[in-house]
Amino acid sequence: MHSSLQSHFIDGLRVLRYLKSNPGSGVQFYHGKKLSLHAYLDADSAKCLISRKFVSSFCVYFCGNVISWKSKKLVTLSRSSAEAECRCMASTTYEILWLINLLKDLNVDGMLRVPLYCDSTSAIQITANLVFYDKTKHFEIDVHLVREKVAIGAISTVKINLAKNVADIFTKSLSITQHKQFCL
Repeated sequence: MHSSLQSHFIDGLRVLRYLKSNPGSGVQFYHGKKLSLHAYLDADSAKCLISRKFVSSFCVYFCGNVISWKSKKLVTLSRSSAEAECRCMASTTYEILWLINLLKDLNVDGMLRVPLYCDSTSAIQITANLVFYDKTKHFEIDVHLVREKVAIGAISTVKINLAKNVADIFTKSLSITQHKQFCL
């Protein structure tokens, strides 16, 4: 890290203590009975204290197993949390489309209407609304991509309760019980 602080060192020690106290933890793969693909996404408002940029994250599940995840500070500043969530929806949609094409190459078909779980009602409404307003014109391309994929049936946006969004594990500081619940 080019400008590490004492707080970064403390956070690193915390991660090491967690890993030491949970030696059996890891990514578990289970045999799923039904072939299904679904994704969770979240964007945390102005998480970076220096640049005030949003942190977006998503995780994609195949047959109940996590197969893809990402957490990234957004490149551009967002004016609202709805804008950050829409940008996160677009990046998650790209990942889903890539995974669908990969699964087609492996002769796994029928992955249409992939549920995209989002905890932002306003982001879901922006992608469902056919009218663009002045406040959404600067991220119109991201919204258009998500709207187009919903229209052709590749994905569907689903509202999820804030407490059940698995993608929060990548963007927020969670309580011990929430963290353990999401790790199962």
